[in-house]
Amino acid sequence: MKTIIIGLNWLGDIIMSLPAIMAATENSEVHLVTRPHLAQVYELFGLPLHIHPVATDATSFQLIKALAPLRRLKAANTIIFPDSLRAAIIARLCHSRQSVGFNTQWRSLLLNRAVKKPDNFKKMHESELHFMLIKAAGLTDAEYCPEIPRRYFSPDKFTALANKLKLPTDKPYAVLAPGAAFGAAKRWPPAKFAALAGLLATQNELTIVATGSSSETELVDDLQTESSVAIINAAGRTNISELACLLSRAQLLVANDSGTMHLAALYATPTVVPVGPTDMTRTGPLNSNFRAVMASDVCPIAPCRQKSCPRPDHICMNSISPADIVTAVHLLLPETKRQ
Repeated sequence: MKTIIIGLNWLGDIIMSLPAIMAATENSEVHLVTRPHLAQVYELFGLPLHIHPVATDATSFQLIKALAPLRRLKAANTIIFPDSLRAAIIARLCHSRQSVGFNTQWRSLLLNRAVKKPDNFKKMHESELHFMLIKAAGLTDAEYCPEIPRRYFSPDKFTALANKLKLPTDKPYAVLAPGAAFGAAKRWPPAKFAALAGLLATQNELTIVATGSSSETELVDDLQTESSVAIINAAGRTNISELACLLSRAQLLVANDSGTMHLAALYATPTVVPVGPTDMTRTGPLNSNFRAVMASDVCPIAPCRQKSCPRPDHICMNSISPADIVTAVHLLLPETKRQ
């Protein structure tokens, strides 16, 4: 049996869809449609996937041409993870016998099987919703999502990356990720990250690496400038695979709610996240080595799930101190605590 999956468009969302994709591969040959720059994320999964990169800005003619190999598959199913109308149109162009997706944005006319979201879907984790679609397509009888197995990189790959970043390979290190693509409301201030870097370096004897996308270099530069300790600046210097390799060996990750936070789940990296506007019930990482530090009780509208804070003081994030993060680190990794 052949199945086409229309993949999601953000790093964190893709990681949250992994349990569903794992379930699909158990009984089907899976072909994954994704944005070209996200193809390497699926390659990290270690699953027998056939990746089909399709540009999101393609014209109608280019889109039809790009999907020709998928039409030739004559797949049994096309499963649509995104809720968008465009994703349903792409699925229709794949010409599979059954197309399965949620009945959002007037998509019922385009889908053979339009699935209604549960009344309580806003209290469900996103991974559970993706898994529902796999079950609706008849690809699994399992009751629950499978757990993510821990992934590893070869020592040679890590050594090459460490040499590139001038990262000592004989000392434990922490990764700080001060960015967040969705919006500024999710960002803990760089000055607080800088103060945290000093505490982790002096109290926990950790080398500090700060990372971010090419669009976040200025943010990481500010962190580095304000820090009282030396920081290895890796912003804009790693692709997704290299970032994953960096996280796989890290003693600790402190990140905002972001794709980096979710990526760490593939490697069970101990992760602490300052949380303000995010509803972790729905979009928390699939990582057992995770602690959220929340100060939502100081804001009557948290979690607001907004890109920009509606308050001038951004109180939900500003009320979280570096000491609060260090306390969470010691609870997560008690062996790192210094007397």
